[in-house]
Amino acid sequence: MKTWFLRSVALLALAVLGACGGGGGGSGFFPIAGVPGATTVTVGGNLTFDSVPNTTGGLSYGAMSPKPVRGAVVEILDGNGTVLASTVADGNGAYSVSVPANTTANVRVKAQLLQTGSGASWDVSVRDNTQSEALYSMESGSFSTGSAAVTRNVHAPSGWSGSTYDSTRVAGPFAVLDTVYATQAKVLSVAPSTIFPPLRIFWSVNNVPASGNPALGQIGTTFFTSSSSAGAVRAIYVLGKENVDTDEYDSSVVAHEWGHYYQSAFSRDDSPGGGHSLSERLDRRLAFSEGWGNAWSGIALARSNYTDSAGANQALGSNLDLTTGTTSNPGWFREVSVQSLLWSLNSQVGFKPIHDALTAPSFKSGVAVTSIHPFSVAFNAVAPGSAAALNSLLAGQSIAVPNDQFADNETNDGGLGTFALPMYKPAALGAGTPACVTREADPTRAGNKLGSYAYLRFTAPAQRTYSVAVTGGPAASDPDFVVYQGRQAGQGLSTVGGSETGSVSLAAGEAVLVVNDFNNSADSTCFTVTIN
Repeated sequence: MKTWFLRSVALLALAVLGACGGGGGGSGFFPIAGVPGATTVTVGGNLTFDSVPNTTGGLSYGAMSPKPVRGAVVEILDGNGTVLASTVADGNGAYSVSVPANTTANVRVKAQLLQTGSGASWDVSVRDNTQSEALYSMESGSFSTGSAAVTRNVHAPSGWSGSTYDSTRVAGPFAVLDTVYATQAKVLSVAPSTIFPPLRIFWSVNNVPASGNPALGQIGTTFFTSSSSAGAVRAIYVLGKENVDTDEYDSSVVAHEWGHYYQSAFSRDDSPGGGHSLSERLDRRLAFSEGWGNAWSGIALARSNYTDSAGANQALGSNLDLTTGTTSNPGWFREVSVQSLLWSLNSQVGFKPIHDALTAPSFKSGVAVTSIHPFSVAFNAVAPGSAAALNSLLAGQSIAVPNDQFADNETNDGGLGTFALPMYKPAALGAGTPACVTREADPTRAGNKLGSYAYLRFTAPAQRTYSVAVTGGPAASDPDFVVYQGRQAGQGLSTVGGSETGSVSLAAGEAVLVVNDFNNSADSTCFTVTIN
């Protein structure tokens, strides 16, 4: 009889998982060669978890197989729980450490990737948001180190009985961790000295697609956020409710959200967020952000499709082809156009020039908001030899090769005319400039579609504080504005029936002001923007 333990470290609560089997899996004890009188011995072995593939949309439990737990923190504990030694598993899930001989010991494997010191570093942990953010781990059970080398394999079972989860889902946190390992490895392949900011991932079997209190599992959806209940920490929340929506084995979904972490940590993302679908015409920032996330999942995982399971037995779901765009109203405002373009660009020229463009100062600190146009300008600057490949892909999705970050030469209006073009309308200081929005592409009033925002471009003649007034809207409207000058510089502060005012400190140079009607009060609304 072999025993696995899943432990939330912060709670020190053990859930015993009984399983019988031979020495090939689970936790085993195999004396190798005796060394009489030895004071230390080597404890090593292989760490694995049950991996359930998702190749077409639903989980394929029949194809479940063990995969190595790569890069995880491993601790050897004595009988009192004191750490005798620690290490990290290698890329094959193998570990090896020296510990005192003839000691009662236990192997604990944390759902954590950790590397410190000079050079590349990271700290990724998978935690239970419904259990005080406790860190997941699994244990081998106690054994004697004896006087000879010990092989102690530890395996995380899925808990799937064939028709339901009938025991603890030990593999879940390690499946999530493995996806992050793959995404980090892709970045390290082109930027080997990358310092990854800490990332916490919150997964629970109680996480449901209902909004409310994350401590109760009410997370709404799987998502990335740059703050959490633990403070200003980058975090990803992952769904886990059986027969509703589980994402621990949906590596495409986890990688997509890690793509937003990448934007936050190394690049830039001005997306307003909110609901979206592949068939919709989106705000430029949202289209780029979500298109990037989808494309990144394929780039990082070496896949040509994006899958997401749901429903009874996790058998339902979606299967998205990343390789082709759309022939129906393609453009800079379509998530599907952006994802196919970036995925195909990677397949043609590799990830390094894409990474170089996304992390270039001209993109990260440019005046224009994040969209496919400033990305294209940055890409063609850092990789001129690959410009022809990108320009061809842009043309294939009816996107102009931008003449600059503001893409004044864009001609595809997505059917919205002057609500969409020019990409940025000029505004002069001291003069009222019309800013018109429409919900023609937003029948559900989500407020994040093409035409939901008006974009103005102006020049600040000197470093000083500027006042902004958005007026003239109907009483039912609620205008909001944000000013960008290389990331967000300021926003409106006070609103009174159809108007909003505020002030922002700007350096001398160009800036962008983005206006929307938070209430989506009419089919179309025009405001007057005055900057002083």
